[in-house]
Amino acid sequence: MNRDLVSSALARIETQPDYTAYQALANALEQANPDARTPPLRVAVLRNFTFEPVLPVLQGEIARAGFYPEIYLGDFDAIAADALDGGSPLYSFRPDFIIVAQWLETLSPALATRFTSLSAADVEREVDRIVAATVEIITGIRRHSLAPVLVNNFPLPFRRTLGILDAQSANYHTHTVLRLNAALLEQLQAFRDAYVVDYMSLMASLGTAAGFDERYWHMAGAPLGRAALLAFGQEYAKFIRPLRGKSRKCLVLDCDNTLWGGVIGEDGMSGIRLGAEFPGSCYQALQREILNLHDRGVILALCSKNNEADAIEVLRQHPEMILREQHFAAMRINWQDKVTNLTSLAEELNVGLDAFVFVDDSQFECDFVRERLPQVAVLQLSSAPATFAARLSAPGYFDSLSFSAEDRNRTPMYRDESERRELLRSAGSLPEYLRGLGLVAEIGIAGESVIARVSQLTQKTNQFNLTTRRYGGGQIRAFVAATAADVFYVRLRDRLSDLGIIGVGILVFRGADAEIDTFLLSCRALGRGAEDAFLAHMAAAAHARGCRRLVGRYLPTSKNAQVADFYSRHGFTAIEKNEGASAWELMLDAGLPECPDWMEIRLVQEEAHSAGQ
Repeated sequence: MNRDLVSSALARIETQPDYTAYQALANALEQANPDARTPPLRVAVLRNFTFEPVLPVLQGEIARAGFYPEIYLGDFDAIAADALDGGSPLYSFRPDFIIVAQWLETLSPALATRFTSLSAADVEREVDRIVAATVEIITGIRRHSLAPVLVNNFPLPFRRTLGILDAQSANYHTHTVLRLNAALLEQLQAFRDAYVVDYMSLMASLGTAAGFDERYWHMAGAPLGRAALLAFGQEYAKFIRPLRGKSRKCLVLDCDNTLWGGVIGEDGMSGIRLGAEFPGSCYQALQREILNLHDRGVILALCSKNNEADAIEVLRQHPEMILREQHFAAMRINWQDKVTNLTSLAEELNVGLDAFVFVDDSQFECDFVRERLPQVAVLQLSSAPATFAARLSAPGYFDSLSFSAEDRNRTPMYRDESERRELLRSAGSLPEYLRGLGLVAEIGIAGESVIARVSQLTQKTNQFNLTTRRYGGGQIRAFVAATAADVFYVRLRDRLSDLGIIGVGILVFRGADAEIDTFLLSCRALGRGAEDAFLAHMAAAAHARGCRRLVGRYLPTSKNAQVADFYSRHGFTAIEKNEGASAWELMLDAGLPECPDWMEIRLVQEEAHSAGQ
């Protein structure tokens, strides 16, 4: 890949994210070829409207996520032909994602624009027909591909055929489309890794004037206005990022003119702008949005050039503050440069810089971080405070396709790490420290109640991950349902807190062999011996099943070098090495790995459930 050309186009998008910038990046990508450092990501688009104008934005977002985009564009209004034919070019393309993009006016002109011409029975038949046709398409895809499928719902009518009367009955036009969207959602939930792209909300937020281009719709079957091209392309990327482990985890915030208006060191507690009235209400709205992210499991941190005592006083005592000291997992409030502080925060929290989103009002600070730490996503909030909350949420930095109990408790878990570090400093030795923690590993075979968390860990975990294979919930369900596979999880507790489910292991059985398809641990659980206990349990389970050999693989990435020697450290013998990748075997009859003596093991009994289509 011509990295200079592409890098320049990527940098332009960071500061000027308009459609022209995305077109420039798409052109740069076309002139370049992927290299081994930029893995390809193949996206197939099946559509019944002109989708081509969305592609530069989609390609640009894929490149921003660290992949080289490869696109298959199906013929216009040939979705079923592509999806139902196992020999179609769609499946020889081997897509990583499949987009099914449908516009209601193409699917059903009468339902979209001639609603009053239909009887009540006609309306119901048309709704049922559209849902059934979509289900048939996804069923066809699932016969030939396990790739995640992104299917849109439909915008509400742009022109209500009954005018103001339309809103007066659930049987009229608008509510019929709402009912159609609800029926489509219900049916899609029966499929593995099929997700709804919310065209309805996107178009509602843009408004018809900005979102729908009637001229181009009539000229070329291209309904999306210029503003919608950005929004729709970026929305698809919000699904791709979490399913490829590219969601951000940590929001790092400046204080002055970001969390509140004004400078605390100059204006004092009574002088900063924060409260129920404008402009203080704008900063409260931003804080509420940040608190929503906290409740979704985003780690919060502060990085502010300030006197620490002044900023802490606001967090603790200002009556209009919504965010408080306990909401932040770590803080750097000092006069050091922010690059140094961000690097220090990453080390303390044990997360990569590419998990960070940095928010500041200063153009100097933002540009400095962009230049020195390009892995960090930077959001400058320097004008129009009323827009701050919307500008934070719009990029979908932290969007995920699952939500677990561990997400709700993430910040307290990270705060507990500070107490653990203090215990380690006061302990005479590492084994003494670990024994004093009272560690308990609960290990079970995954059932329905933990599938979302198991899938989430495969999508997010990067450092301690032997193969870094990303699996959606449907793919995990397929492993759970298979007789030739077991999905294990480990939950870790100590006397300070419950760290939740922090590890996943997938064994695939082939005769006398058991192969470790996946073995991973959350970075916040490392150093306690949980990985040793987990491997020992999986090896014992394989041996109890009658397997004589346990096979493991290490597939290198830019982040998992720390586990390159994991199998050699646990008695495995190398049987294959190729460009950093390696395969290892352990003969189970010769002896099994041992569990650390400071770790108590509790086995959890949970019946595994098969699931879905």
